[in-house]
Amino acid sequence: MNDAEQQFANRLAVDLERVLGAGIAVDDIEITAPEGECRVTATILIDGRMETLELVAPSVLDLYRPLLERAAELRLGAAFWRLVGPA
Repeated sequence: MNDAEQQFANRLAVDLERVLGAGIAVDDIEITAPEGECRVTATILIDGRMETLELVAPSVLDLYRPLLERAAELRLGAAFWRLVGPA
């Protein structure tokens, strides 16, 4: 990762932690930018397990919103499972 991608990854980690809330942590974010596409892989620790979010887009900035939306889906799914999952 170059410096700009590292700064973006750091900012993304902060924003993801805000969306994910308490009890869910961002373990790692990796950004790769081969020719013609950008890929972000975020490893999230949620309820004692690891989830990996992987997204591909034409540019790094195009990854931002979809990644936050996927993180929100994870948070909602975890909250739902705490309500109706096995006791």
